[in-house]
Amino acid sequence: MLAENSLSLDQIREIEKTGTFNKLKVTLLDVRTSEEVKGGRIEKAVNVPVGELEQDLALAPDLFKKKYGFNLPTHDSKTEALLVYCKSGMRTRRAIDILSKREYKNNLYAYFGGWDEYSNPNTN
Repeated sequence: MLAENSLSLDQIREIEKTGTFNKLKVTLLDVRTSEEVKGGRIEKAVNVPVGELEQDLALAPDLFKKKYGFNLPTHDSKTEALLVYCKSGMRTRRAIDILSKREYKNNLYAYFGGWDEYSNPNTN
């Protein structure tokens, strides 16, 4: 993953306000477990646990949407981006590797600070 595709907390906050980054509509992908997400998540984030990601990327788009309730941006989209985060960055790296193998590149971003940084009252 390119260094410029790693976003900061300030950039995440801006995405929350606007829903966009670099003029792309952003889908926030939380790759923690569904149990972890029950404890809080970035507003408007959708959950696909990293343990299910690789398998579920092989689903037809309509089956993926039926399971998760949203359409995953395509790897070559010029209008939509995918931003991945987890608790502290480890699963984000794994998810980025999985998505990169599916040819996501120019519209794939990571927030390595994760839920730990985002939810820390000292960073708000």
